[in-house]
Amino acid sequence: MSSENLFKRLSGIVATIVTVALSASSALGQAFVPGEILVRARPGAMVEAHMHLSTRGLVVAQVDPWSGVKRVLVPIGAERGMADVLSRLGAIEYAELNGIGSGGLAPDDTFYAIQWHLKNTGQSGGLAGADVDAEAAWEITTGSASIGIAVLDSGIRAAHPEFAGRLASNGWDFVNNDDDPEDDHGHGTWVTGVIAANANNTFAVAGLDWSCTIVPIKVLNQSNAGTTFNLAQGLNYAAAQANVHIINLSLINYPGNATMTNALQGARNAGKILIACAGNNGIGNADVSFPGASPLTISIGATTRSDARWASSGTGQALDFVAPGASIATVSAAQPITNTRSVVSGCSFATPIASAIASLVLARSQELSQAMPDQAALYLLFLAGADDQVGQPAEDTPGWDEFHGWGRLNARRILRAIEPCIADFNGDSNVDFFDVQEFLSAFALQDPRADLNGDGALNFFDVQIFLGAFAVGCP
Repeated sequence: MSSENLFKRLSGIVATIVTVALSASSALGQAFVPGEILVRARPGAMVEAHMHLSTRGLVVAQVDPWSGVKRVLVPIGAERGMADVLSRLGAIEYAELNGIGSGGLAPDDTFYAIQWHLKNTGQSGGLAGADVDAEAAWEITTGSASIGIAVLDSGIRAAHPEFAGRLASNGWDFVNNDDDPEDDHGHGTWVTGVIAANANNTFAVAGLDWSCTIVPIKVLNQSNAGTTFNLAQGLNYAAAQANVHIINLSLINYPGNATMTNALQGARNAGKILIACAGNNGIGNADVSFPGASPLTISIGATTRSDARWASSGTGQALDFVAPGASIATVSAAQPITNTRSVVSGCSFATPIASAIASLVLARSQELSQAMPDQAALYLLFLAGADDQVGQPAEDTPGWDEFHGWGRLNARRILRAIEPCIADFNGDSNVDFFDVQEFLSAFALQDPRADLNGDGALNFFDVQIFLGAFAVGCP
């Protein structure tokens, strides 16, 4: 049958299944191995089942000799659709996702139990679940050393064991103009600890990203103050570093002058993601406290362990999102180094949570062989994964508001948003009839996008995969 005739036939039958398919929702939040499914043949039908796999161009990677279950390779994004198609065949007992579990990814760090921003159990009077869902996010990825975050701050306690193996060699001190960005205040160490404190070392605390590389850039002095000139130097330097993907700006009260704007724009032009603090002076402060007030940054406010806005968190039109930022346990900058922690509050500590989520997203994109999102794409992922209306009803209204922005960031939901889903064929984040139209049009035009099983041919198997995926929906 020609593709044109098949297209006409399919167009005639699609309407009868779309209504049912649209009502199917994906309740499957379980993590699974991309590009794999598990298939078991019915007794006595092993040859026929194998033929079904072969004709669809599917490769059996491994067979369990005891159960006969096959680990089958499928195109990334087609896992649910292919499993649905195969499970309908008489020769196949079942086809399902190769799910991922774990022995539990709660780290063993001494003070992890009080890090409510990672896992809020209601400890110390908090609201259970008012967190970034870190443990579920770690089931998906714990980060990658190939992702670099420049922390423009007061420097870093480089000898601290919480940063062992995590610091790049190209850090710089623009306050003292040398290559030793040692922290003589503490703020930079606290901020960096929220992002990247080594986890599972039975010491102190856990960062949200367990693997990223930190490029410490000192722009604040021992009084935790800095000049526009030094900050601009730091931004320009970070923009020129190939190992920097994200720039964390836990900084407030700078002027939004030309020097600042040009440096921020230069970093954006270099492809860096800029995440900044929304201010610590309450109502309206997000609009006047730079660099976070600049539209060139993603501006982050702070919430409490009960999902309320932290009282001093900056609000305003410039605010984009919020993240936990009150009573955050992080790495202590005290000397000598001991197994302890510091507890700090402010948008300075909500901002690195957002930066760490961004670095996890970039790492996961690499794992999925996707292009890493730029700042605009990351913003959309944050938007897709933010928890809205979790704060006080008078402030956290539906959609964007000046108190919580688009909502409190949720690492698990944001990471789920980048998982490929072929059911959303037109990429508009909705699974609806327009996706069916787009797929059928691509199929009729012999568009390679419609070759869902990657066998180089457009045929009924591709249609089966799409319709199966469409019926299941996206996670």
